[in-house]
Amino acid sequence: MVLAAAAALTACSSSDADDPAPAETRATAMAFTPWPHDATLAAVSFTYDQILANGDWVAHHLDLGIPWEEALQGDPYPTAVEDELNGRVANTPLGTPVYLAVTPLNVGRDGLAANWGATGAEPLPAPWDTRGFADAEVAQAYSSYVADLVGRFQPACLNFAIEVSELALNDPAEFQAFLGFEATVVADLRAQFPDLPLMVSVGLKSPNSAAMATLRAEMPAAIAHVDWVGLSVYPYAFFDHADKGDPANLPADWFSQGVDLAGGKPVAVAETGWIAEDLVIPTFSLNVPADEDDQTRFVQALLAECERHDARFVTWFSVADFDALWNGVLAQDPLAQIWRDTGLFDGIQVARPSLAAWQARLAVPLR
Repeated sequence: MVLAAAAALTACSSSDADDPAPAETRATAMAFTPWPHDATLAAVSFTYDQILANGDWVAHHLDLGIPWEEALQGDPYPTAVEDELNGRVANTPLGTPVYLAVTPLNVGRDGLAANWGATGAEPLPAPWDTRGFADAEVAQAYSSYVADLVGRFQPACLNFAIEVSELALNDPAEFQAFLGFEATVVADLRAQFPDLPLMVSVGLKSPNSAAMATLRAEMPAAIAHVDWVGLSVYPYAFFDHADKGDPANLPADWFSQGVDLAGGKPVAVAETGWIAEDLVIPTFSLNVPADEDDQTRFVQALLAECERHDARFVTWFSVADFDALWNGVLAQDPLAQIWRDTGLFDGIQVARPSLAAWQARLAVPLR
């Protein structure tokens, strides 16, 4: 009996040793936006090539404004708007999952989005310049516009209010009006696209800050309407701890605070990045030392947190540093400088060490 048992144990052990170890998989899809490093066809081509080679999804982040009157009346959009939308669709291979992010908010996140017209983001014309989220025309136009974009892009997920958390901080009264607007828009979209996950995104701040305390109090009302919660997280700029260019100094709950805010709903990283060079912007009193090693360590920490919390996807905003775009079209805008040096490729499109860290995770099969 003892010999038989030993033989059986030996056979079982041998069989187990011969079986391959369970393959590792990852929960989090990986994506970039097609934000180019320069305003040239070559830069756009390079960007799409890299986001398709180094990601599972394409993240289309539309933040120039809304063609308000055309959307309300059902009229054709300006040619420049159509060209941008058609170009994005044409550059996204059929079958590639899309994360679509749109917003009714302006760049300052304190009121209605600009008019997206022939020259890009334009001042709101009358009567839109006096309208807000309490006006029925705003919800009607926005629902129509977003539904049209969903039809074009066929997204796997829709963020219909990029960083609406900032409105709660910048204009609490208008945020309350937004909640009614949101309910109307969500009802319209769910009626047309019942299987499409809807989300809004939250700009994370230092966990113990007054701003995060406000968001913990106010955002649940907006989160109640959606399926997923997007996290917008750039701690090197928008957190307030010391030596914040070094990811080793991140607060322990820098990521989990967003998971807690979601209240059990799935989270996704709607946008993120980390500088690979020193960030000095006197306009915003920013002086943050950082280098390529800091960026690589943040990529690793970020992807580990995403897996720990089963994030649905993560979007690294810029493929490459956009020095050329910043010096040209963006006219050295101080706000844009916050993100200028966050590419996994540098300003002359040479891969940084962070790209290898990103690719190592990408190589793990997505479950």
